Formats: sequence, structure tokens, C-alpha cells
Amino acid sequence: MSRRSVLALGALLSGSGGTAIAYPKRQVMVVVPYAAGGTADIVARLLCEELQKRLAVTFVVENKAGASGTLGCATVAKAVPDGATLLYTAGGPLTIGPHLMKTVPYAVARDFTPLALICQVPSFLVVNANDSAKTLRDLVAHGRSKPNALRFASPGIGTSVHMIGELFRLQAGFEAVHVPYRGGAPAMNDLLSGQVDYMFENVPQLLPQVQAGTLRALAVTSPARMASAPDVPTLTEAGVPGVEVGTWYGLLGPAALPDAIRAELTDAATEIRRNPAFAGRIGEQGAQGDLRSGTEFEAFIREDDRRWRDTIESANIRAE
Repeated sequence: MSRRSVLALGALLSGSGGTAIAYPKRQVMVVVPYAAGGTADIVARLLCEELQKRLAVTFVVENKAGASGTLGCATVAKAVPDGATLLYTAGGPLTIGPHLMKTVPYAVARDFTPLALICQVPSFLVVNANDSAKTLRDLVAHGRSKPNALRFASPGIGTSVHMIGELFRLQAGFEAVHVPYRGGAPAMNDLLSGQVDYMFENVPQLLPQVQAGTLRALAVTSPARMASAPDVPTLTEAGVPGVEVGTWYGLLGPAALPDAIRAELTDAATEIRRNPAFAGRIGEQGAQGDLRSGTEFEAFIREDDRRWRDTIESANIRAE
């Protein structure tokens, strides 16, 4: 082989991390296990745009909602591990559902290849603007003085914000009655009308009501105060540590994904997440960057699984 040929081959292998060699040159389906229009769907489409630019492969989102997200996750768990089918999901179907449902059609550690944690969305703890609780300490004092007097709403049993609500009351040391709804909108409507006392929900869903003054945010689950709500303290600042968790979203593939493809996806996702323009676009959805990839993402999933397993056991939660 001539020197020119060797150099040309070296450029092909090294350019874009070997993308031209390793990644399948066909359309890649990114399964989102929820309906279109939500945070997961929106951020997945933004991520696909950027992956397509970097890997020169078409990435498309396919929404496969159902069974609390496990339907779409099962599709990826059973897919051929060639990089043509990926999963973009919130943590619920992976670290909450398996502890609540009698059976799920996959085992997370066995059936998936964690690639990259992309972002987390923090939640507000809110009460009605006319509620007597002006601070988190007021709410906790009420809960401790009258066990099970407080009623907290959620979009449904096993949702991430339901779990945050249970973890919060366990950390705060009081009993409360959980009132599940079929979605965040009816839960918020009943909070506004005074039918329930408080709720956790993702910041983007609650921020307009907080800014309008119809709901009062007592705390936020993020590690630091948010620029969009600088007057709202973190739960730790407000006196209840140990609840610095949000709804996380990450990219995974099926198990046994080839090392070359896994490396390309991880490198591309890392590059995308470090791009200020991408961070700004997902920030518009209320998402905060939290980049972890490969083994670090695997460890994050294990810790999240342990947290919600322990919470479910301690709170004696049972799915309907």
C-alpha cells in the first residue's frame, strides 16, 4: 500500500471518531415511550437533530406510549443491537416501574446499554396561593401536628413526582394522604380549587401559575436555586435535605451494543451536551444539563433504582 493510501485510510478512520466506519448507514429510530409533545419528546427531537449532524445518519423519533412507558422500553430491549434502534426515556420505566408492577418485559441491567444522561427537570413543591402555609416549615409543621390531615396530589401512582412526594414526606417526618390523578392538569386544577393541599410537579408545568401568583412555590428539588425563580429556596435550604432529585432523561441502546457504536454515540452525546446552544434550547423546556455517560450513567441508574426501591418499600406503595 502506498504512503498516500495509508494516510487516506488513517484520515477515514480518525475523522469524526471513526463514524464513517462504525455507524450503520441507515435510518436510526429513537423510541420515546410517551406521547408526542411532552418534555421527553421535545428534547429527544432536539437531540436527534444534533446526532444527525455529527454522525451523518438520519435519526427519527418514534413515540410508543403505553403501560407507563414500559411498552416503548420493551421495544428497544428486544431490538437487534446494531445501533439502528435506541431509547430516549425518563427514569420512571427503568427505576420505578419495575418495583411497582408485577412484571415488566425487561431487566434493566441485562437488557440495555446506558449511553448518556442528557438532562434533569427539577420540580416545584407548590400550594394554593391562599393556603396558610407561607413557607415549607409551615407545611411540615402542619403535617407533623396532624398526621394524614394533608392531602398531596400527583399525576398518577408511580410517576416520578409521586415518588418525590413520598420521599419528601418520609424525609420531613410526617404522614400524608396521596391523591393520584390521571395527569398533571387535573391534579393542578384540584390544587387551585382547594381540593388537595400540595403537590410536586415539573417546573415547566408549574412556572406560569407560580409567576401569575395563583400557586405558591415553597421549594424546588434542584441542588441550587433556579434563575427563573430565584426567590424559591431549595428543599435543603428550606429545611428538608435528601430530596435533591428531578425527573431525568437519558439515551440508551439495547444490550450488547458494539463497542464502536457505543463509543460513537457516547462521544457525540457528550459533545452535544457541552454545546451552549443545545443547553440553551433544552433550558427553554425547563431542563438542566447533567452529563453522565457510560459507566457513570450506569452507576447513576443503579443509585436511582436503589432510591426508589427503598422509598416504595418505606412508604408501602402499591400500584393500582
